[in-house]
Amino acid sequence: MEAIIFFALLIISGGFFFYEVYRRYLYTKLGRPEDRSDHPGRRLIYFFSQLLCHKRIMQKPLFGVLHWFILWGFLFLLAGMVNMVAEGLFSTRIPYIGDNLVYLLIKDVFAIFIIVACVGLLLRRTIFKPQWLKNTPIAFVIILLILIIIISEASFHGVQIALGENDVPAGFAPLAAAIAGWLGNMDRNSMERVGTIFFWSHFLAVFALFFIIPRSKHLHLVFAPFNTYWHKLEPKGAIRKIELDGEEVSIGANNLEDFTWKQLFDAYACVKCGRCDEHCPSHQSGEQHKPKRFNGRLRKHIDQKAPVLMKYSALPQASRYKKATETERKVLKKNITGDVFEDEFIWNCTTCGACVEICPISIEHTARLFEMRRYIISAQQNVPEEVRKVCTGIEHQGNPWGLDPDAAYDWIRKLEVPTLDNHPSAEYFYFVGCAGLFDEQARKTTKAMIEVLKRAGVDFAVLGNDQWCCGEAARRMGDERLYQKIVQNNISAWNNKGVKKIITACPHCFNTLNNEYPQFGAAYNVNHHSVFLAELLKKGRLRPVKNLDKTITYHDPCYLGRYNETFNEPREVLTAIPSVRLIEMARSRNSSFCCGAGGGRAWTKVKTNNQITNNRIVEAAASGAEVVCTACPYCLTAFAKDTPVDAHEKNIKVMDISEILEISTSI
Repeated sequence: MEAIIFFALLIISGGFFFYEVYRRYLYTKLGRPEDRSDHPGRRLIYFFSQLLCHKRIMQKPLFGVLHWFILWGFLFLLAGMVNMVAEGLFSTRIPYIGDNLVYLLIKDVFAIFIIVACVGLLLRRTIFKPQWLKNTPIAFVIILLILIIIISEASFHGVQIALGENDVPAGFAPLAAAIAGWLGNMDRNSMERVGTIFFWSHFLAVFALFFIIPRSKHLHLVFAPFNTYWHKLEPKGAIRKIELDGEEVSIGANNLEDFTWKQLFDAYACVKCGRCDEHCPSHQSGEQHKPKRFNGRLRKHIDQKAPVLMKYSALPQASRYKKATETERKVLKKNITGDVFEDEFIWNCTTCGACVEICPISIEHTARLFEMRRYIISAQQNVPEEVRKVCTGIEHQGNPWGLDPDAAYDWIRKLEVPTLDNHPSAEYFYFVGCAGLFDEQARKTTKAMIEVLKRAGVDFAVLGNDQWCCGEAARRMGDERLYQKIVQNNISAWNNKGVKKIITACPHCFNTLNNEYPQFGAAYNVNHHSVFLAELLKKGRLRPVKNLDKTITYHDPCYLGRYNETFNEPREVLTAIPSVRLIEMARSRNSSFCCGAGGGRAWTKVKTNNQITNNRIVEAAASGAEVVCTACPYCLTAFAKDTPVDAHEKNIKVMDISEILEISTSI
């Protein structure tokens, strides 16, 4: 009778579990196709490093170890569960499991580890709770059920030892042997009843998990491993290319089914741990943006809308509304932009990539943001005026400011720089970029770079007044059509001029030219000026001789560091300068805090108090630095214009690495 009850509960709970999981998997298939099956070897290596070795989770070492205990503990416990069924219901053992001393020892040791982990997690959620971690009743229930599962399994094994039905030496089952010692004074009948209680406590807790997991954040236990395997292999800074045929009325995402299946899959894989919120500069600065909501809100929307879409999948879209109930119509009419995600949420993002970098299961938050922006721009619905002006300026004048390029180029003519028209054989094309040409602060970088390149004897040329924006701002703001038009025009013009090697001082330009132009057939050798300058120093073509005698802290630009993993070269440039004392801010390298100007905010936030910028420059001031040095015109301009009062009082200067190097190499 016990066996019948057991397998009935197993079928019911297991059936519910697999039905709920499979149903949500089918929901994700409503998204657009996307191939994530390439390079299985690379994917498997990443999978093992992230999932089984907990590479990103270990960035918080204590929690990482506790989580690792639970993961591996349950992996070892699974075989023991099968053996426990055999022993508890059929009084037999599974060969090579129930009598395998090595396995029993490992299982018992990991049972102890799991108990320690659960206690640690309870303390973390109560006494030592971080601000970003949200407590829910389900979280405590899950930890309690895990404790019941582990303790009851070890206790059942202890009863078997106490009854003499398992002669495993105590050294190979330390936890079970200790429990057997505690139970040694009980009579046999009582001990058998206790063993039955432990058996059913164990499996009732397991069955309870089968009901809880699919309808809680712990669904990530199923989806997260697959999501990790299907991680993005393209360059981190590259946005997905859309094939435009000229017929689409709108592009991007305004409906659930406009996202790719992987972008929907992300929502179910999310652990809702809050690490993305902890590292999001917008959220941490009090703005209306919270990366975790990318998944929480979308998941809720999928659960509401997907069943309705599947119910009427055989009908044309127009007919669905006629057949649907009033409640179903409200769900079908709900838009991604404006309804699920409000405008402030969509436009406040700096696109710094911190949320993607820190996510332990490789969720691609910003990819969906770009799809929403693409829809807003293409549909011309609720486009912020600042965004409209930027895109118009790029389209008509070739720069986000909408300034006359010929007039703006006057100052650079005085530097006697050759252009590609009068020096077509130049080895390097120095792409000045919009900021380096039009922004007063960023022009200092351009002037310094030109002087340094001349001193190093670099054979280079610039475009002149026919330079056009690379399109980065347009693409990050969602104007994909404008971006692709710019790219095709630039590639055609540059190829005609024989461009092969490019130098740029802007990480945003570098990321676009190096990681996204190849989507359109370009094959340039693109160098960010920090890497290029570091190489010139190594070759002895530049010799810093003047002492600067300054304490400098280096701010890692998001699009140079986090997206393109360039951390060492800018520091090598600074440390090569005599008497420079380089110190680090509390957050640096791939944990660097954004300047607040990315994602189009260099233009959309200029009239408001950019708290992100303020927070970062205050952090720089707290480091004790006299100079905040960076390698990005956006960061440079943001810090120079928006420096808070307390940083001004400390006389903190903001400079590009090329300016520092130019001073030290001057004769």
